[in-house]
Amino acid sequence: MLNAPQARPIPPPDANEPVTLKMTRGAPITVEARLNGVPLTLIVDTGADRTVISPEAIEQAGLGNQGGSPVQVVGVAGTTTATLVTVPLLDVAGARIGPIVVVAHALPQSFRGSGAPAVDGLLGRDVLDVFTLSVDTASGRATLTPR
Repeated sequence: MLNAPQARPIPPPDANEPVTLKMTRGAPITVEARLNGVPLTLIVDTGADRTVISPEAIEQAGLGNQGGSPVQVVGVAGTTTATLVTVPLLDVAGARIGPIVVVAHALPQSFRGSGAPAVDGLLGRDVLDVFTLSVDTASGRATLTPR
């Protein structure tokens, strides 16, 4: 677990309507987000404490010039070093969240697009805690509802 500020929701301009997520049998559930106005595709990862965004996506959003704090990240594939970066605003499923500290880390090549849509990161529990996540595998639907 990383000791960093928690995500703070900024009330969205519209009602808190559920957002249907991309859910395909045998593939991760993904959600569209915006970082500094730049569109991202993030995998919904209920096992991740923190949201992870690739350094390339952070750079594309114009936020690559800020320094960051190195951090050890432990996952199923082992331990690696990444960087904690504060981003001013992350728009996800009708909620505007920020500022938020995210983990800037290069994603495995398998996440970057070989045939499937490219993925820019993982949406972790730091952001998911702002939502109610419903997954109905029988109907093939998942929704995020801002709280």
